[in-house]
Amino acid sequence: MSDSGFIKIGLGVDAGGTYTDAVIFDFEADRILSKAKSPTTRWDFTVGIERALRQLDPQRLREVELVSLSTTLATNAIVENEGQKVGLLLMPPFGLDIAQNIPCRPQAVVEGQLDITGRELAPVREDEVRQAARRMVERHSVAAFAVSGFAGSINPEHELRVKSCLEEETGLFVSCGHELSDTLDFQTRAVTAFLNARIIPRIAGLLLDLERVMRRYGIDAPVFVVKGDGTLMKADLAKRRPVETILSGPAASVAGARHLTGLEDAIVVDMGGTTTDTAALASGRVRLDRDGSRVGGRRTHVQALDIRTVGLGGDSLIRFERMRFHIGPRRVAPIAWLGRHWPGTEAALDYLTLRLRQYGVSTAKMALLVRTGDAGSLPLTPLEEKILRQLEHRPHSMEELLHIFGAATEASLHLQRLEGRGVLQRCGLTLTDLLHIDGRYLEWDAETARRYAGFYTPLCRMPLDAMAAHVLALAARQLSLELLKRGLDDDTEPDRMEGCPVCRTLVRHLLEEQHPNYEVAIRLRHPVVGIGAPIRFFLPQAIVPLQTRSVIPENADVANAIGAITSQVHIRKGLWIVPGDNGDFIVEGVSGVRRFGNLEDADRFVREELTAIVRRKAGEAGTGIRDVAFETEDSVPRAASGEAVFLRRTISASLEGRPDPGSRPERDGAE
Repeated sequence: MSDSGFIKIGLGVDAGGTYTDAVIFDFEADRILSKAKSPTTRWDFTVGIERALRQLDPQRLREVELVSLSTTLATNAIVENEGQKVGLLLMPPFGLDIAQNIPCRPQAVVEGQLDITGRELAPVREDEVRQAARRMVERHSVAAFAVSGFAGSINPEHELRVKSCLEEETGLFVSCGHELSDTLDFQTRAVTAFLNARIIPRIAGLLLDLERVMRRYGIDAPVFVVKGDGTLMKADLAKRRPVETILSGPAASVAGARHLTGLEDAIVVDMGGTTTDTAALASGRVRLDRDGSRVGGRRTHVQALDIRTVGLGGDSLIRFERMRFHIGPRRVAPIAWLGRHWPGTEAALDYLTLRLRQYGVSTAKMALLVRTGDAGSLPLTPLEEKILRQLEHRPHSMEELLHIFGAATEASLHLQRLEGRGVLQRCGLTLTDLLHIDGRYLEWDAETARRYAGFYTPLCRMPLDAMAAHVLALAARQLSLELLKRGLDDDTEPDRMEGCPVCRTLVRHLLEEQHPNYEVAIRLRHPVVGIGAPIRFFLPQAIVPLQTRSVIPENADVANAIGAITSQVHIRKGLWIVPGDNGDFIVEGVSGVRRFGNLEDADRFVREELTAIVRRKAGEAGTGIRDVAFETEDSVPRAASGEAVFLRRTISASLEGRPDPGSRPERDGAE
């Protein structure tokens, strides 16, 4: 760290779905000193990270004082149901049996009920908690626990008591719902706490591996992780609260777009290899998802930015089925890449050439598979061993593998595990290949891409160059539609357009061709900022029907890594004051029931409590900033008589600042 106490050089890393980006950033000069990209290795993120670091300036790497990481690891782990075994303890509302609605097992219901105001109805029975814990460890081999109780966000006393019992009895990690969310709905808090406890080994393992990689490159610096709301937290905190890192990649992209352009109001679109994410910047901020982020079909209370995601990227698979082209959502490796790196690709294409007449309606069996990794310690089935031996020397098409192994369908080959671990890579026609064909992108083998794409021409009955132009234009229209939906998202649920014939007709005439009797027009008031490697090929065409301008900044290809290293720590916490039954006032959101004789005393207590809580959380997250800002909102509707009725006062405290590796949490204040 410099003599002035400010960090001068930082390393930003974004381990995305397709590529891992890394930048060395000079904070004083506000510029990139070195940048790199490398394919993401989803079976072991640190392999891709190390390959990216290998391309950076080694001298500058040793000067790094701060490392910030955004990653899809937590999101992937939840979607793929990975992680350790977790036992869930629940304290549902008094008299209601709704625990079975929570899809987390094993679980146990224990006593300890509160009413909606946080007042105790039934105390926690510590012997019951300890007995449930022992049973879960013995019968289900749980390695961690999650706890959620009704009204736990209003009064966390019961959750804290259960947590203490579990820690004393088992010594295992315990995740409480109120620690992750101060929102009502204890069922969703329970799911959030359960997922948090389950994925802890994954994020902890990644961060430990990252630290080992850093040491090999002479980097002695603290690590921060991007949260789903676009702010930062220390790696030590991320190890305890990994669920807060879901959707951190899209959040980093928005932060990078704002930093690179300085725009306060814009639509941000990040097009990568796998997906396209869109978000709306308003006054320099992106609103949070009001309902909490949804991952793997499960609603959580994790605060994440309101970002739309669609399976459209440079490496999206292009299929032709039922006389139509389809782009995505599946991601594959481009044929041009395969031809560049595997000489045996020609033999695989020769096999397809001899059987072109079999593909009259679908391109599904044209997919190619190549062996890209080693199985390592992964136990293999006899069929998996045979497939790997077959692919040892060259790629094979799906059609060829089905013929060799006498299989009728792809499902009978059971390839998912080998693909998921990176041992096999599926390849097919992608937008990247079509860009090679039209000459705008020539990173790999354009001739192999042309030959493979030629297999599609008899099916679609179009010349090769015309087909490439047609599909690339289709991708631009899909991007236009996503930008339109992003613009409509504040007022309606734009995906409902798909079920509205009138809406579909209007959108078709807006994006494809105008109707001879009327004109459809729309104008986005704010510019569209494009980031991600493929975006420059599609955004200029996509914005034409939307009558706005595009901004593609320099270094847009590594904007996520820039966003990771330039983001800040932001802490926000709210407490509530509600009228009691006897003319007093009750503070909600703190442990126990706090009563005050007048509103002024309750208000003073809340502000003092919030100051202590926010400063402590800021220290845990990694900033030494102490300035706390407050917002107050009173709910005072009028009764039928016209008299004002005080229902609630919400006081929110927030603190924002740059990461400070030397910060320490304050121990005063209790929640």
